[in-house]
Amino acid sequence: MYFSQLIDILCDKYKEIEEQLECRDPSIFIWLPSIIILKSLEKEDKGICKEFNPSMFIETEESGKTYKVLKTFKENLYSIVKDPYLSYNLLEKFVLFEDNKNIKKELEIYVPTILIDEFDKKIKILSMQLQRLKPTDWNYFFDLAMNNLGE
Repeated sequence: MYFSQLIDILCDKYKEIEEQLECRDPSIFIWLPSIIILKSLEKEDKGICKEFNPSMFIETEESGKTYKVLKTFKENLYSIVKDPYLSYNLLEKFVLFEDNKNIKKELEIYVPTILIDEFDKKIKILSMQLQRLKPTDWNYFFDLAMNNLGE
């Protein structure tokens, strides 16, 4: 339910993604798990990331090292911007609309491009890993969330 509600909130907030969801645009299979990872960085993912990729939380594992890079990036951004709401929204928009150069330019005000590109690469890696460890369970979870939209 949490995941469906999160998707509904995103649709209300960003009208342009509603169509992507309705037609099952392939990009949703990267940005939706990435949003869950962002929520995990905020400790607001309701344990979804731990369920589908527990090694993300073990710093000696490759996924854990990748997650730590994301966490460090987020913490640095938050300390520079000094507004957690603005910081989160910048990251959320960056994940959702990766092709939008204006969003990247907004982030570049606070963080060097090389770090933004690393964040982008690492969150996509974790997004794919989130789906691959238990693919059948993930697909069931994902389908259930998509079918409960708007309820």
